[in-house]
Amino acid sequence: MVYKCGNMKSQYKRKLVDYIDSAVGDIIDELVNKYYSDRVEGYQDYERLLYAIAREIKREVLRGKGSTSDIIEYLNNLRSKRNVASLILSYFISKVLNREE
Repeated sequence: MVYKCGNMKSQYKRKLVDYIDSAVGDIIDELVNKYYSDRVEGYQDYERLLYAIAREIKREVLRGKGSTSDIIEYLNNLRSKRNVASLILSYFISKVLNREE
């Protein structure tokens, strides 16, 4: 699924969202459609979700350290294990959405 970034404030966020979407966007889209469609509506919600997932990966997986390329490398490695990727990404999606409520 391809989403265009609208109100993203910085090039960094825009690139990060695009990278995440290309790395695991299909898995995230599948999870959102299956489990979270009532909580993620429209492009902006989806973009915020992708950016929040990146922040959570940086915080929890990379222990607060790491660059955009480290996040993308993690996601590309995760993608090779689709079932594990679905579980981990679902955890991050749920965590982000629960925090926003």
